[in-house]
Amino acid sequence: MVNNKTIFDFDAIIPRQGTGSSKWDAVEKVFGSRDVLPLWVADMDFATPAAVTTRLLERAQHPIYAYNTQEAPLYQSLIDWVKHRHNWEIEQDWVLLAPGVVPSIILSILALSAPGDGVIIQPPVYPPFFASIKDNDRRIVENPLLVKDGHYEIDFADLEQKLADPHNKLLLFCSPHNPVGRVWSKEELGKIYELCQKYQVDILSDEIHNDLVYGEQRHTVFASLGTPVAKETVTFIAASKTFNIAGLNFSFIVVPCKRRRALISSWFAKLHINRNNLFGAVATETAYREGEEWLDSLLQYLEGNADTLIEFVRNRLPGIKVVKPEGTFLAWLDFRAYFTNAKELEDFLVHKARVGLNPGKNFGSQGEGFARLNFATQRSVLLEGLTRIEKALQEIK
Repeated sequence: MVNNKTIFDFDAIIPRQGTGSSKWDAVEKVFGSRDVLPLWVADMDFATPAAVTTRLLERAQHPIYAYNTQEAPLYQSLIDWVKHRHNWEIEQDWVLLAPGVVPSIILSILALSAPGDGVIIQPPVYPPFFASIKDNDRRIVENPLLVKDGHYEIDFADLEQKLADPHNKLLLFCSPHNPVGRVWSKEELGKIYELCQKYQVDILSDEIHNDLVYGEQRHTVFASLGTPVAKETVTFIAASKTFNIAGLNFSFIVVPCKRRRALISSWFAKLHINRNNLFGAVATETAYREGEEWLDSLLQYLEGNADTLIEFVRNRLPGIKVVKPEGTFLAWLDFRAYFTNAKELEDFLVHKARVGLNPGKNFGSQGEGFARLNFATQRSVLLEGLTRIEKALQEIK
């Protein structure tokens, strides 16, 4: 049978050196060597959808790049996308535009808590979660994830204990989870909400990887569980991870509650963050309108990479433990069978294996002995990185 769908060549190597890429051009600065293969920063080595590039070039042909307004079609592209992909119906009035998810998280923490208040996180977790809290005079309150046979779960008993403290005002939630790759079930989300409602704790839900899930997994938007949940949840989403346009600094904050939305909006006004990247808006709208076929093909390729990684580790790196992620393009590798501390592991990866991964210690103390690997790259590059680790381990045995 002839396949009439577009063929997307994710195996094609696209040189990124010399483009100002944090992932590739900062290798020597970050790792101290140019000879390190970068598998760290959470962007992809694939070309963004051709429709996005075409539309950006068309817009760039107009020689004026001045202040811009965001018209209804941009908002509608988001509304249509989340309804179609995630069965979540939202309204334009709920949506705030922002220059990225991390700034959105910070603004929301400032708006919905006070200095000294506790913000609960679930490590090991995305490093900026820690900084977003600490740098803004709030307290980091840890509800560490539990590990059962490599599968991460929420410690609900500990979570309730932390939520019960009246000084803890917010739960900063990562869904799908970075770095452990969990796609949370509706049952898990519902249980979290019941506890947060019981103790009147608001939920800040980072769902930037919401489109990147595999197999039978389905991402459930936290706020889609029902009207009461939506009113107490602030959702952060973007096209940036999905379509590899993170450098355009554009995201959405969805806040169904008018009071909470007004509080967050007031911080936009205080900090004069009232303009957004012109090209980010163009790319986002185009991606949501025309990028679905590309995304579906991408997910097949990424899952193939995940399977390749799991098979390689199982057959050739048996001392390393890794579980196939349910979502994201990030793998969480457990090196504790080989290394007793984070410095030993980092020295091994950089100086012996010559690969650049994210040190697990940056994701919290629970990440000691782990490293995060970004497999959103060409399969040949992924295999090169894994082979480097294999050869380096053989030399130290």
